[in-house]
Amino acid sequence: MDCRALCTSQRGLSLVETMVALMVIAVGLAGVQRFFPQGLATGRHSLERTQATLLGKGKLEELRLQGFEALTAAQHPTASPEPFLDGQQQVTFPRFRWQAEVMRPAEDLVEVHLRVVWPWPQQTYQVGFATYVSQR
Repeated sequence: MDCRALCTSQRGLSLVETMVALMVIAVGLAGVQRFFPQGLATGRHSLERTQATLLGKGKLEELRLQGFEALTAAQHPTASPEPFLDGQQQVTFPRFRWQAEVMRPAEDLVEVHLRVVWPWPQQTYQVGFATYVSQR
């Protein structure tokens, strides 16, 4: 082997190359880190919207099964949204509330509008549902 070739060959990285590589990695990690909280918040909001939809559909079906006479006699809309209760009258989902409005567009028809509301950090969100119940 030639001694001159061994002495002049470059092996490894210089300090400048290492610093540039670390800066590229740091900028990349900072960019990726920015998206994680947004992704987590979007996922949580999606989960809460799904829960509100399922709770609303269940409550709407519960109201529909009460029947025509019970719906026309009930006090709807309530003054403020009510919590979701289980069979023992315990609050099941404390973040969510429901409110129903019953209208009578015809003598033998009742229109039920239900909305589910829940708070989010900056504002309140809601989903709405509607169904019809006939006297027959």
